[in-house]
Amino acid sequence: MTMIFTVLMMIVMPGIVQATGMDLRVGAAWLGGTIDATGAVVAAAAFLGDEARDIAAVVKMIQNILIGVIAFAIALFWVTSVERDSSGHGPSLLEVWVRLPKFILGFVAASLVFSFVLVPIFGSPEAVEKQIIKPMTANVRGWLFCMAFVAIGLESNFKALAGQMIGGKPIYLYLIGQTFNLALSLLAAWLAFGGILFERVSP
Repeated sequence: MTMIFTVLMMIVMPGIVQATGMDLRVGAAWLGGTIDATGAVVAAAAFLGDEARDIAAVVKMIQNILIGVIAFAIALFWVTSVERDSSGHGPSLLEVWVRLPKFILGFVAASLVFSFVLVPIFGSPEAVEKQIIKPMTANVRGWLFCMAFVAIGLESNFKALAGQMIGGKPIYLYLIGQTFNLALSLLAAWLAFGGILFERVSP
């Protein structure tokens, strides 16, 4: 069900941003904070332009990292405090590693390499992007976008979704939760990127 709504949101939300005349930075942050899949966020925000795509991707990556940190904290709390028998014994701390979302390690490693290796060598983040990132990704970027759309489509099983909709409760629950998510994310995007809490920075 999540993937079905992800497909709908990645098509509809950029249209809402453009139709309402919403500030593209606010709209991009809104997309990054609400659309579930990272690939779908980038693909949807690309309809709004390169700057919007980059903003949405950064917001989503920050969200992903926070999810990893929160998941680690919950796993640590669960192993050390909740999953204990009457004698006080519980799972080993190795269980925390098993439950840790490993993708967060990739984010941290890439950030460390970028910050402490590539930037000192090339002098600035802009130089790294111009001399390494763009040349390496220019030829495959379009294909990766295409593959992201195809992969999302392959995971969208309408027949399985219909079986889950019996009684309507799952879809009602999802719609209520997603409505709150859309509203709160839009408010946060407006406060952070609309010049309310922070001064707007020229591109």
